[in-house]
Amino acid sequence: MESTVGRQWSVFYAYTAWTVVGVVVLLPLGIALFLDLRIPAAFAAAPLSAAALCGQIALAAWSAWRAMEAWAAADASTARDRWGIRQVGTLPSDLSLVAAAAPSALIAGTTLLGGGDPRLLILSLSALVTTATIRWRWEFGLVLTLGFTAVAALLMGSLPASLPTGILMVAAVLTTRLSLWLAAMVRELDDARQAQAQLAVAEERLRFARDLHDVSGRDLSVIAVKAELVAQLTEREDPRAVEHSREVAQIARTSLAEIRGLVRGYREADLATELRGTASLLRSAHAEVTIHGEADDIPAPHAGTAAWVLREGGTNILRHASPSVVTITLTSGGVTLVNDGAPGDDDVHEGSGLTGMRERLGTDSALSIHRERGTFTLDVRFDAAGGTR
Repeated sequence: MESTVGRQWSVFYAYTAWTVVGVVVLLPLGIALFLDLRIPAAFAAAPLSAAALCGQIALAAWSAWRAMEAWAAADASTARDRWGIRQVGTLPSDLSLVAAAAPSALIAGTTLLGGGDPRLLILSLSALVTTATIRWRWEFGLVLTLGFTAVAALLMGSLPASLPTGILMVAAVLTTRLSLWLAAMVRELDDARQAQAQLAVAEERLRFARDLHDVSGRDLSVIAVKAELVAQLTEREDPRAVEHSREVAQIARTSLAEIRGLVRGYREADLATELRGTASLLRSAHAEVTIHGEADDIPAPHAGTAAWVLREGGTNILRHASPSVVTITLTSGGVTLVNDGAPGDDDVHEGSGLTGMRERLGTDSALSIHRERGTFTLDVRFDAAGGTR
């Protein structure tokens, strides 16, 4: 499964995959209880069929796991159902399904030749039907379930005797299909959450781009016109060229000062405003945000640094994590951001973002990062000599 998926989907995928495999493995055992089949006695009476059944259950579990992995790796172009959800269980058969079906043929041949227990064939068919249901559409699963019930009635010689196994089979098929469908829903929600987070980051970039355009666009247009005029006057040796060239230089200096003021204001925003904006941005991505402390807890000389850390840290959380809970702590000594959306090993390899943060903080502040069991901590301490990891 891809490493870029969200944490919620990763957890739910693991839960669904093991649920599906568990149904494949446990269903034959449940049917054996309904049929009053004693496993040791079955091994003694028909060792070949019993051994083939055990191998088939293992192969069926392998096939189910392969199907789940292939489905989890499918991209957005996968066919969708009437609700717009990725269709599940529609993958083509591969050798794992063929391998899972081979023992059923062996047990059926042994049973027809009079050397096997018919109940072993029923258990074998239940494992095969469940495996096929995972890979094919639910309509085929329903047809196979009805066919399984009919075959069980023939082998048992009575419909009432096979009815409990048919009901159990229907319950297993429904459990499998509903688990897959629910997992598909969670995956869609996770994709939407990541898209919303990316959109929030893009909107913030567009906002700054609009502000920069408003400040510099007019001045650059005037500079371009003035520069052309200076060129024309210079060609005519008109003395007014000197005056206009000075005007171009003055406009350029004024524009540069305005751009610097814009960038300074962007980096050194009001801390209280930045705290509210960062919390709102994270909540827009459906993260539960808890704030300990207030903007007034930060000393005035470090307020600009704290505001910049909140902006950069919040943006990086949305870009590189899928948090469900974020904790922001403000104290007189620094700022701490903790989120639970950072799966992976505990070793953190710094990228350009963290390296840039260290460089911009300088020697007056220390940046510390830590990841443990999917929880990532970004901590900035004021008035510290150097950063540590």
